[in-house]
Amino acid sequence: MPLILGPSEPGGDSWSEIQKTSTNIGDTLNKACSALEEKNAGLEGVLAGIDYNDERKLGDARNRDAVLARLVQHFSKLNVRNANLSEPDMLGRAYEYLIEKFADDAGKKGGEFYTPRMVVKLIVEILRPKAGMRICDPTCGSGGMLIECAHYLERHGQNPKDLSLAGQEKNLGTWAICKMNMLLHGLPDARIEKGDTIRDPKLREGGELALFDRVIANPPFSLDEWGRDVAEHDGYGRFRFGIQRRAVGKTCACPTIRSKR
Repeated sequence: MPLILGPSEPGGDSWSEIQKTSTNIGDTLNKACSALEEKNAGLEGVLAGIDYNDERKLGDARNRDAVLARLVQHFSKLNVRNANLSEPDMLGRAYEYLIEKFADDAGKKGGEFYTPRMVVKLIVEILRPKAGMRICDPTCGSGGMLIECAHYLERHGQNPKDLSLAGQEKNLGTWAICKMNMLLHGLPDARIEKGDTIRDPKLREGGELALFDRVIANPPFSLDEWGRDVAEHDGYGRFRFGIQRRAVGKTCACPTIRSKR
């Protein structure tokens, strides 16, 4: 899905206009992000949390303009269209690499939004998704498990886009990362909802929980307030086979969404 940019006339938000800006570059970039969201439904809410005028990260106005000018100049030298990259999924892989590094730097907290790649790959190999399936990750974090399902199809000679992918993420910042991750991997049609899966499941159809062929998740059961009190009286009957013990650090399969199987 190509991104639709703004007009090229003065005051527009195309990249050529951004390149001409020498002062208040942060304002220009903020407006461009807003315009991208307005013209691309799949980006709604994804770029809203970005502020290129954040003094805590970029310093005062003079320093911000200097840093952002170098950033714009750097990316102006690159052509990142798929046709100019060594492989179609290069941008997606680069983005995933940055997510992994960010999670490593975050230490234990990084586990809230990222599951190690080899763990994800093993789980997907066990699930063996197939073309045409509906797959859900009710605690999707940055979306790595859903993307690996698409990769699995590709490795087995099937169309990776021939999947119906859905997920839900509580942290709004992580939700935005997931949405962008899907876009850069060529999966813009994935349904990624915002909200607490335990307390307010959003993946519903006709007033009932949606049904899926495969459910894959790494639930944050190590958190103190993951929602056990709600799970004990869950109105959807998702925990009829048992509830995660209170001991911190223990994990188990997550019955947060009903499966067809």
